[in-house]
Amino acid sequence: MIISIILGIVIFGYAFWALYHSIKKSKKGVCASCEIADHCNASCNPPSKK
Repeated sequence: MIISIILGIVIFGYAFWALYHSIKKSKKGVCASCEIADHCNASCNPPSKK
C-alpha cells in the first residue's frame, strides 16, 4: 500500500514537472528554447514590415 502511494506520487510528480518544464520552455519562444540556437543559420526573427 505504501509503495503504491509513493510510486503514484513519483509518477504524478514527474508528470507535473515535465508539464511545467514544457510550458516554461515554450514561453521562451522557438529559438530561445532550441538546443542548437547558437549554431543555427535559420532566421528566428519574422521579416520586418516596411
